[in-house]
Amino acid sequence: MRRARLAIPLALLGLTACILDSEDPFFRQTYSTSFESEFDWNPDGTDLDDPPVVWSVERSDVFAESGDWSVRFILENLNDAGKIWMERAFELQPGATYDIEIAFDFASADFGDINLWTIIAGASDRDPETRDDLTFQEDTGNGSDTDVGHIWLPKRYMFTRTADSAGLVHVALGVWGTSEFSRTYFIDDVEITFTER
Repeated sequence: MRRARLAIPLALLGLTACILDSEDPFFRQTYSTSFESEFDWNPDGTDLDDPPVVWSVERSDVFAESGDWSVRFILENLNDAGKIWMERAFELQPGATYDIEIAFDFASADFGDINLWTIIAGASDRDPETRDDLTFQEDTGNGSDTDVGHIWLPKRYMFTRTADSAGLVHVALGVWGTSEFSRTYFIDDVEITFTER
């Protein structure tokens, strides 16, 4: 298969979009980042107002799987409902269908089996704004029975999605706070592969 080139990001409809630009037919394209030089995703959240909660999604040098940087998610989940994520729009072929593989490293300090939160990871033809726009995966448990701090876990999810009329597919990665705690998570080494059907 021949690969298309990945052009520089641009602002499109208020979103950070990645254009897949090539003179050759599009077959497969991989986007990857370890956040060493920039954070070209948009932070977002929902269900954060009743009562208002403190949250952030930002590039950080506190803890990384590779290199010095990752993305840190902080949520003081006082309302037992907060959802925070980072999102990015990728510009593909309008109306075309793609197999999408999303892989990343996820660091969690959640241990045991009680009061675990939920990972958000999905791809959609809609800009995620509410709970109904998000895709929820497994819990945030790190596999330990005791408190050993943050552990890096490899995550991989597969989707089949059709780009919208503008050619956009939106990817969102984050966490859903399902209990009233304050927690911190990290994401690093993101790799997203689009293969046209």
